[in-house]
Amino acid sequence: MRARIWIFTVVVAVALALNLARVSLSIAQTGEDTMRARVAAASNALRGQLDLLDARLAPRAVAMMPELIEAVRGGDGQSPARPEERALRAAGAVLSPEPDLFAVANSHGAIVSRRARPVQVLEDPARLPLSQAANGGVAVPTFATFDGAVYRFAASRVPGAAAAAVVGTLVDDRFAAQLKSQVDADVTLIQAGRILASSLPQGEDRARLTRWAAAPGPGYGVLQIRLPFVGTNLSGELPRGASHYAVRGALLPLDGGVQAALTVPASPYLAWLGRYQAFYAAGLAVFLLFGLIWGLVARAPAPVVQQVFTPPPTPFEPEDGVVSPPRRAPRMPPLGTDFGEARSAPPPARDMPWSEEGDAAREQAIQTAVPATPAPSPDSLDPDLPPRSGLELAAEVHPEPEPQTAPSESAVWGGPLSAETAGVTNPSASVPDWEIPAPPGAAGKAEFGFGELDPSVPPASAEADASNGALRPATNEPAAEPFPGDEPTRVEPVSAALIEKLRERDEEVPAQEGSAAVTMQDFSLPAAEESDPDEEHWRETFDRFRELKAQLGEPGDRISFERFAAKLKKNRADLVAKHNCKGVRFSVYEKEGKAAIRASAIR
Repeated sequence: MRARIWIFTVVVAVALALNLARVSLSIAQTGEDTMRARVAAASNALRGQLDLLDARLAPRAVAMMPELIEAVRGGDGQSPARPEERALRAAGAVLSPEPDLFAVANSHGAIVSRRARPVQVLEDPARLPLSQAANGGVAVPTFATFDGAVYRFAASRVPGAAAAAVVGTLVDDRFAAQLKSQVDADVTLIQAGRILASSLPQGEDRARLTRWAAAPGPGYGVLQIRLPFVGTNLSGELPRGASHYAVRGALLPLDGGVQAALTVPASPYLAWLGRYQAFYAAGLAVFLLFGLIWGLVARAPAPVVQQVFTPPPTPFEPEDGVVSPPRRAPRMPPLGTDFGEARSAPPPARDMPWSEEGDAAREQAIQTAVPATPAPSPDSLDPDLPPRSGLELAAEVHPEPEPQTAPSESAVWGGPLSAETAGVTNPSASVPDWEIPAPPGAAGKAEFGFGELDPSVPPASAEADASNGALRPATNEPAAEPFPGDEPTRVEPVSAALIEKLRERDEEVPAQEGSAAVTMQDFSLPAAEESDPDEEHWRETFDRFRELKAQLGEPGDRISFERFAAKLKKNRADLVAKHNCKGVRFSVYEKEGKAAIRASAIR
């Protein structure tokens, strides 16, 4: 028993562990692929956003303004002078909304306008990034520093004049936050190991990012796993089957020596997996502990011996409550036997134990106790006359003599027989004691009583029964129905005509009894069927069902109670067999606008 429990526990634990490993690997791989795809998509989106930013600066549209062209062009034969505020106002009229920086520059100087700052005039135009575009140089948008701040600059040459329009956007945390909302990743702009702008909060996150940018890898940081009672002690150990980096990122080189660090946090993809593994492992450990304790305290159950009780066979009980054992059929006494003497013979003892000496004494007593009976008169054999019972015949031949018990008892019990008794008995008569006709009972019934079959007394042999054909006296008991094959046996020869008349008379009596039985059966009343105990409940359910159908507008007159009750009876039998309940009660309710019936088991 203990081994089976532990084997079961180990098998289930191994199966659960394998399932955890399979699920963890699948989820971890899916999370890693999702983060890599997200970083790649953010890189492409960042480049597209920078192109859109350069287009939104629109330096070419500023350079094509006629007012600006007229303001920066010199007079006839005169060299152009340093740009003035008139040129700056002409450039600002085109830009909407106003950028963080816009300027007009030529070879003599530049004038700069910045948001929330006064106009600044530069004697040296080289201080302004992309000012070389005024001399026909190529102006490519770039990140550059001006007056201690980093801008995204774009420039365009003013046609017909040696001047250029320069527009710039300030690169700061606000700019990085805008990029984050557009690329769905944290954006950090780094230049020479210094963070220019970042969407990350100030503090440890930016410090870790700076260290990672110095030595890039798949990610940085340790994924934090918070658990009850443990806290973050398992951080770095979970989740199993996946990397433990807190952030996945990529470095994207830009122009002007600026790098863009795109980072994606790993906690939304892997933190819950670590907690899942921890709780799963804890549950698995509890299961193993439970299996171990169960195996230690388990005991082999005692063998269950099922006792099968076989009730004794219940004997047939008639209506009067008196159970009579089966009796043998009476035999007709042989011709020439005196009914008075046969009736006066005492019955043999029933309680005598079986033995060879007792059997011999019993046979001798029976032979001496059965006297010869005279042949019946010819009138009794007439088929036209109704048959008379043996009692009537005996009453006509001899009156009822006084019972002689002493000789009979001695004969039955194997004692010495007197000379008178030995002289009147027939030595050749030897029949079993249960075939001896008994005298009529005290009630005066018009039939002979036959004794019971005594299991303690062995039956006589077939040769003895066939040789004597005589009947032994029996106890005063009611007559039993004849057994098949126990027809009367006649010893003395009779004529063929007499035998034929006897056979015809015997055939008429069963025919009359059979016809009477058929007539009584035909006119007898049929047995009343017992009503089902749930019929009243079914009737109430039937009435409520019809009332509900009438309320719902359904036709209810097509349902008969007989079919309804038969259906409920079948459902009751199925539910009783299925749920092993005592009974079933039915209720009526409305289901989807129709009348329905619900069955409830009674425990």
